[in-house]
Amino acid sequence: MTIKMIKVALVRGKYLNNFEGQNFIFDKKKVILTGISSLKPLHENFPFPVIKLASLSDFGRSNFLERLIKVIANRTLGDSQILFGLEKYATKFDIFHTADPHYFFSYQLARLREKNLIKKLIVTSWETIPFNNEGIARKAKIKKYTQQFVDMFICHTERAKKALIKEGISEDKILVIRLGVNINQFKHQTLNIKYQNDKSTFKILFVGRLVKEKGVEDLYEAFKKVKSLRLKIKNYSLKLKIVGRGLLKNKIKKMISRDCLNSFVKIEEKSYKEMAEVYQNADIIVVPSKKTKTWEEQYGMVLVEAMASGLPVIAYDTGAISEVLGGVGLLVKEGNIDGLTSSIIYLLKNKNLREKIGRMGRERAEKLFDSRKIAKKIEEIYINISE
Repeated sequence: MTIKMIKVALVRGKYLNNFEGQNFIFDKKKVILTGISSLKPLHENFPFPVIKLASLSDFGRSNFLERLIKVIANRTLGDSQILFGLEKYATKFDIFHTADPHYFFSYQLARLREKNLIKKLIVTSWETIPFNNEGIARKAKIKKYTQQFVDMFICHTERAKKALIKEGISEDKILVIRLGVNINQFKHQTLNIKYQNDKSTFKILFVGRLVKEKGVEDLYEAFKKVKSLRLKIKNYSLKLKIVGRGLLKNKIKKMISRDCLNSFVKIEEKSYKEMAEVYQNADIIVVPSKKTKTWEEQYGMVLVEAMASGLPVIAYDTGAISEVLGGVGLLVKEGNIDGLTSSIIYLLKNKNLREKIGRMGRERAEKLFDSRKIAKKIEEIYINISE
């Protein structure tokens, strides 16, 4: 049987990225994928061609202006993530695969689908809080409208699936597929010679946006507590590496200087290509994400990258974190800084446990989070929905 080559548009606006993109590398004899982004997506270089369209989300050179545009757009259009000119690509693709029904570009595609101007519409729904993004009337309207014209929803967690079902989406329209990483890129840390030759330094890692809900301030406080205890462990130096950027960056830098910890705490920004080495040169990673009224950790690619790298995880037990970890790692009650502190000390003192958790994480990643295997599953979905 001859399989028709399917043309797919992966529509993500300003959020087009390689974290997700590595799961969309297909057999080009079966699926030709093109990304559609705003003019300023999260990453610049992708493993597939990208069409860039102007968007309100691209405007605003300051945080204040960006927030102002977002507020005005939310109350008028419903969202700032409009992609100007998206409609002219309606006939160019067999499937449009968008993300979350509250984004304006998803609404644009739903309008086309209602009129049968596009053949199929798939939505990846990340949201794990039922009825979220409905606080503003216009945003709620475009979300509910879009949901009506979706052919299939893909969720990355059971938690997200349950949220959709509570919102009235039929279970038979929802598939749960994990999101993975290139496990040949994110390798076990024992393969790294630099790591093996630097055993006297115990390195704690944080990766994420430097904002309150990611809990970086909690980790910093826990680090200070561990540092102040002067643990009687021979030949070790405790260090914290923070990789990311965000509104709290300057505040954290001031805290580090105030506490005279500049030699022990570093804040860096890294490209995605550099991240595999970042994980390999750490001993543990801490993911202290905290729930707000409108957000919780929906997945946590950091967790998957860490497991693939054989890196033990300590995390707050919130959002979808426990589902993604699946019992691999140490979970702490959200907001419990003393719990973070004791968990760090526990792993610091137990090398064998660190290695055991690392092996378990790697095995879990190989089984469930291999982006090549996931790409094949998504490829099959595209083929089946096109028949």
